[in-house]
Amino acid sequence: MNDLLSLAPPPERTTPLDPSASRYLSETGMRIAAGVRELTPRIRERGAQAERDGRLSPEIIHELTELGLYRSAAPLEYGGYAIGARDIAEIATELGRGDAAAGWTFLVACSLRMVSTFPKELVDDLYSRLDGHDGPLAAGGSTFAAITGTAVRTEAGWLVEGKWTYVSGNRDAAWLFGGVAWADGERRGHGLIMFDPADIERLDDWHTSGMSASDSNSVVTTAPMFVPDHHFVDMAELPIHMDTASFRFDGLAYQARTRASMMSVMVLNIGVLVGMAEGAFEVFADIAQKRKPFSPPYPSVAEMASAQVAAGKAKAMIALARSTLLLYADEIDHLATIGEDFTADEEAQRSMDLAYAGHLCQDAINLLVRILGSSVMTLSNPLQRYSRDAQVILSHGALRMESLAEITGRRLLGQQAFDMFAAGLQNKSATP
Repeated sequence: MNDLLSLAPPPERTTPLDPSASRYLSETGMRIAAGVRELTPRIRERGAQAERDGRLSPEIIHELTELGLYRSAAPLEYGGYAIGARDIAEIATELGRGDAAAGWTFLVACSLRMVSTFPKELVDDLYSRLDGHDGPLAAGGSTFAAITGTAVRTEAGWLVEGKWTYVSGNRDAAWLFGGVAWADGERRGHGLIMFDPADIERLDDWHTSGMSASDSNSVVTTAPMFVPDHHFVDMAELPIHMDTASFRFDGLAYQARTRASMMSVMVLNIGVLVGMAEGAFEVFADIAQKRKPFSPPYPSVAEMASAQVAAGKAKAMIALARSTLLLYADEIDHLATIGEDFTADEEAQRSMDLAYAGHLCQDAINLLVRILGSSVMTLSNPLQRYSRDAQVILSHGALRMESLAEITGRRLLGQQAFDMFAAGLQNKSATP
């Protein structure tokens, strides 16, 4: 016993723990995430200029294209990677660490997961522009919105007019999608059209307090636009298209059923927010070592007790958000591998949980901003940009915590559930 007591304790490990592994991570996903990590300093350096320009720089878009980011969600059969939700979470987190707008361009790219399930003739046209294109292949606006464009049946197609808002990534996209309220004689419904960006006019109307570099301006028709039948999809048929994707395409992304597939969009959004919070913490920790506080009279912010408490609390918030994110990302991929889907109750609660995780990230960012004070409010400082961008992202209709809480709360308390699609979106079904 005395010999045992005299033994010196083992030295502490000097390297951080490896991140939790997942059997659903792919080599492609890890390669893209690592490539984004190397780009992060350049993305962050150009953040202020990207805000002024209203979009990411062509150089950053090109480097992300070269990494294969914009092929991530495309089917293997069309030259893509068809990555799963865990890969999406890891890549989104790395992008958010650099800049929220970089994460948002990945959100735009991952819309391919939905539109690739549409009829073959449309999908063939969509991917005819993939090779040699820099940026996301497609962008869309007003897809599930209450107010959309209009489409009236004509010979062999549709005459379309309207304005589509929040068309993120539109200036770098090869195709655009927009929601339409369609009329075919006495029949009415909600549809989605694919059209050439050259056929519309872009409006300079994206002037916001955050996410300024997401290129989310509106587009509008200047005259009735003809859209052929094979570039039109009835949104009432969307669940059928998505649930039959596994029979058309290989790859984990296309094995997920409708609810799980749409949940991967929420995973991407929250992944960006987790990355933003992690990036904000990195910036905060660096500034805290170098900056002397206004008060109290410590040599550096890092020596302030209040800063130390804030750092501990913020780190815990971020860790809890990341744990929730990865748990549900793995659930999506697991369901895809066994051919099952979330129930409506599960989808609603997980959407709420993920939105709450996003708000934890925002709270962590804002706590760090409060500790450093006005010195981080210059537009060149990424910390204030993380804060503004988080506020705008979480104002998105699909991420508003109180709305999602009501939707799932009705179910929890035995009330009649709202008719929703993807937990937080109104169900767009055709009416006779």
